[in-house]
Amino acid sequence: MTTMTAAVLQRHGDLDAIALQQVPVPQPGPRDVRIRVRACALNWLDVAIRHGPKFGAIPLPLIGGGDICGVIEALGSEVSGWQVGDEVLVYPLLTCGVCEFCRRGEPTICPQHRIIGEHVNGGLAEYVVVPAANLLPKPARLSFVEAAALPVVCMTAWHMLITVGQLRVGEYALILGAGGGVASIGIQIARQAGAHVFATTSSPEKAARATALGAQQVFNYREQDWVQEVLAVTGGRGVDLVQDNVGGATWAQSLRALARGGRLVPCGSHSGTTFALDITQIYHRQLRILGSNGGTYQDLAAALALVEAGHLSPVIDTVLPLSEIHQGHRLLEAGQHFGKVVIEIP
Repeated sequence: MTTMTAAVLQRHGDLDAIALQQVPVPQPGPRDVRIRVRACALNWLDVAIRHGPKFGAIPLPLIGGGDICGVIEALGSEVSGWQVGDEVLVYPLLTCGVCEFCRRGEPTICPQHRIIGEHVNGGLAEYVVVPAANLLPKPARLSFVEAAALPVVCMTAWHMLITVGQLRVGEYALILGAGGGVASIGIQIARQAGAHVFATTSSPEKAARATALGAQQVFNYREQDWVQEVLAVTGGRGVDLVQDNVGGATWAQSLRALARGGRLVPCGSHSGTTFALDITQIYHRQLRILGSNGGTYQDLAAALALVEAGHLSPVIDTVLPLSEIHQGHRLLEAGQHFGKVVIEIP
């Protein structure tokens, strides 16, 4: 086979900027593998890329999709430790490996970092080529669709809560937007870390699902002043950590919900990038704002170990064929989903 079907972003814009096309099957370099993609989950990043870049130019045309699960179909000449037929997941971050940040174990702030599905072609296609160094075994207990729902959200939530946020046993953690992929995994990770977990969401149905995942208190941000509710249930103290992947719309509230010495850990800004900040609260209550960008290979591996042990589970809202890629984007933009939207490529 010399060509394959792929969802190609041809320009930045509306849904019709993405089209199914026949493109050449990619060939692996010496240290690469070619994967027969079986499933690829969507992320808000895919929507954001379609709308237009925030952090520099994105090469177009582009095949999106960073949440890749499939079967190794071909090996580069220098690849060892993997075989054709192995079922794998992909760690989606590419880094230089030699800068000061990579050397000290912080590749997520490598100045040359790139993301599969944003800066190089991703998995919304029948085949994808990735470095062998970015592979992890697919958890044997999961289907391809279930496993594809994990990489980006697992590494991101683990990095936010554990690596950066240093969440400790007995602390109070607040997870915003429980219906999102990062939040739905974050609830589970925070519970496994021994924290008291609160969450916000937009409907009774989503609140019930967040509770089933382990949230002990869930606040409907459309019907309640959730900051006041958080303060009430903590005796006026507030929470130790807020996981905020929403952005400008929630930062002011997130800061108010923090206890003295609390940590706000943001990883996204799809609701906006600016807000009015009262600086006095930062130093008066010694609050900390700890940016978190993606996650490391080790973050993902640690989370997958809990998945393999049955302590974390993928949360999936909808499974669609590649031909319905536009509907996948619609679901994410509407914000009515709970968990991941996964594209299956049988």
